[in-house]
Amino acid sequence: MELKFREHLKAYERLSYVKGDGDNAKDHDGSLIDCSLGVNPFGCSNTLKEAWACFDMSVLSRYPDFPYHRLKKDLSEYWSDIARLEDINIKLGSGSMDILEKLNKIFIDKGSKVLGYCPQFTDYMTDVESCGGIFEYTLLMPENNYGFDAGRLLSAMDNEHTLIYIDNPNNPTGQVIPLSAIDHIVKEAARRNICVVVDEAYGDFMEKQESSISLINKYANLAVVRSFSKGFGLAGARVGYMVTGELISGFYSKVESPFTVSALGQYASQLALKDDGFLKNCRNKVTDVKQEIIGALTKIGILETDSRIPIMTLQHPLEHIDLCGEFLKYRVMTEAGKDFVGLGKNSIRLRIPTSAGEITDIIRRMEDCL
Repeated sequence: MELKFREHLKAYERLSYVKGDGDNAKDHDGSLIDCSLGVNPFGCSNTLKEAWACFDMSVLSRYPDFPYHRLKKDLSEYWSDIARLEDINIKLGSGSMDILEKLNKIFIDKGSKVLGYCPQFTDYMTDVESCGGIFEYTLLMPENNYGFDAGRLLSAMDNEHTLIYIDNPNNPTGQVIPLSAIDHIVKEAARRNICVVVDEAYGDFMEKQESSISLINKYANLAVVRSFSKGFGLAGARVGYMVTGELISGFYSKVESPFTVSALGQYASQLALKDDGFLKNCRNKVTDVKQEIIGALTKIGILETDSRIPIMTLQHPLEHIDLCGEFLKYRVMTEAGKDFVGLGKNSIRLRIPTSAGEITDIIRRMEDCL
């Protein structure tokens, strides 16, 4: 049968570092230390857990209150010391990836060029390609320990680019790009009529003052995408949101689907926003665990990173070593570096566990073999 599929999809293969459940563990018996997917290792707020008894179960028989005025109001208040936000500035979706896909839907035609840098979030890059677009990128350089270089990205920007995509904090290194660098990039992109998408999926681990949301009232070409999955520990709730100006928001409404956020997800997100101390406590815990792991490294390298962000990239000094496989021998699940453009199999993305002890012991045993 010859169905009329979009022509460019016939040779297209979607890449993702997210594998099926258990793919990495199928040959291993017993418990594994999961340091793979990017969740908050410390879970979600206790306030949220205690409040579930108050949830009105009758709302499950009705559709959610699209377009989510109550959650938007809470988000506006949450960001009130950073930016002036109205309902039109906030869009909700089923996780941040849902929003990124819809942004691509309004900007990407066949042959459209998107500029980013690598390594960064693989699934966004592949979605651009699934839309028929072309993802171009500058590489983070080994001689700079893979630190972000705004100058390289600005030099690569030209009038043919439709979008610029920046994840901040970076996935997989966990480094934070200074707001001043983002400001410079958005300003230059505005001069060229290019939209800049800043993906802040891990943004709740940095201070609100570092967020590009502080630039929303300054630039019409900026869209900042966030998630409740990481910092707030609500990966299973599937709630993301975008903060942007009226121009992009108006076009987004043309492709927006109603009811993408469930009543449960909305309730959980509203409760999470009200626990002021939870994120601060998590940042402190993440910093303690991450610094302890970093302190154990003497031969295995670590790429540019910020101690507050719960992910980091480790790199074995020998390029032929499958570092993901080596960690799996010690019952530790990680994300393979080869699944990120610009990294090889001797790299891994490690999401920190709740305590450093077992990981630091494993690192010492691995380094004893070098």
